[in-house]
Amino acid sequence: MKASSEAKSSRRRCRTWRAAFGGLLLAGATVAVSAAGRRATAATLPTPGPRLGDLQALAPPRSATAELEPGKPPRRRELLGLTSAGLAVAGSQPVLAEDSPKLTAAWTAKDGVQFLTYFNEENYGAMRDDTKRTPAFIKAIQQRVSGRPGVSVLDIGTGPFALFALVAARAGAKKVYAIEANPEAAEKARQFVAEQEDIPEGTVEVIEGFTTAITLPEKVDIVVAEIVGALSSEENMIATIKDAQERHMKDARNPANYIPVSVQTYTAPVSYALHPVLAPPRYEKLQGQPLRLNPRDKTMELLSDPQLLEDIKFSDPNLPKPGRWEQPPLSFTVSAERLKANEKEYYEALMKEEVKPEEAESLAKTTAQSFSGMAFWPRLVLDPAGENIVESRGPLGEHQKSHWPTVMALMSPTPVPVSAGDVLKINEAAELSRDVLGPAKYSLNGQLIRGASA
Repeated sequence: MKASSEAKSSRRRCRTWRAAFGGLLLAGATVAVSAAGRRATAATLPTPGPRLGDLQALAPPRSATAELEPGKPPRRRELLGLTSAGLAVAGSQPVLAEDSPKLTAAWTAKDGVQFLTYFNEENYGAMRDDTKRTPAFIKAIQQRVSGRPGVSVLDIGTGPFALFALVAARAGAKKVYAIEANPEAAEKARQFVAEQEDIPEGTVEVIEGFTTAITLPEKVDIVVAEIVGALSSEENMIATIKDAQERHMKDARNPANYIPVSVQTYTAPVSYALHPVLAPPRYEKLQGQPLRLNPRDKTMELLSDPQLLEDIKFSDPNLPKPGRWEQPPLSFTVSAERLKANEKEYYEALMKEEVKPEEAESLAKTTAQSFSGMAFWPRLVLDPAGENIVESRGPLGEHQKSHWPTVMALMSPTPVPVSAGDVLKINEAAELSRDVLGPAKYSLNGQLIRGASA
């Protein structure tokens, strides 16, 4: 009788979240960006997100057996289709995970390198127009270049607008090498530079290719490299920067010669309201691929304060080599304050969709007190003093607008119930590729210790 009661309760939870799905996609939030990684930016997606009445228009009718494409994270339209198809099919009703579940995740970061063969000017424009990112880079470049006669600059990943290369030239750089691996973006950059009447001919030289395969006619003073993935290392920046240190720079040990000075990845355990939609058998279809969420998506909430996972200092002479790169283990205590705040957020979202108060209260509490996986996002330190910083989420993981999506790796087929004071111990490792086009591989292992902080 107990199992039957739990199954019925689970089905009710699914139906309610399915109905309220549109109301939770707030302020342009989305489930996942396209396969082109952050270049297919979450910031360009329609805003506001779909409301309940929009579901039918946004999601074409599907059969109740609609499935995900194996090995690919679901996009917003696909997940809307699954929710509208209904979840009450045999064997698909989500249930909470066992009391001591195995917590693992592993994936190949295909999204981190696919942008090199994918071009969409609108997506590059979203990066350019990111008000948290671009003004901070412009300030850093101007401060570093101004007052240094004859300075030379290498801009890695210049994009179709050669934006930072032109900023450096206008700040007084004598020579700027603007490198772009994407052929179409490189050609557009050449055209764009040629149209700039205030830039002396030859000051900015656009070169197509990878810096790891190019030999410059001289070594440079400053490297600008905004090649940061949603999980900082996933665009193979480490191999690129190591090569720049060895072959392209006059003084590779001075942090002031890099913009950014360092890039970091922060991580935190999260609850995810739509995890039940991805329960088996759909969970297996993901084949470990993480979701990429708009950082304003309030279907995902943090269970504890974020912690530093990766810290890549560009001037470090001992940057990781290709192969296994294991991070120190992290320990997260589930926060009572965050559980309370998350329950309030979920409850208010459900009430906006006219869910019955008693049902909304129960569902919001169950969802808030559950662990789905780990979220990851980048943080860029642009100056040696650590005063010019680009945050893709708030300092404590708050929701905010950014062109970088938040990567979320599910670590259990179904949500895992948690309580305040529970401790999640997480171990992460990456397998870094020697080839710049070879995607990095990531793995997570976790352990839930109940009441460990009590």
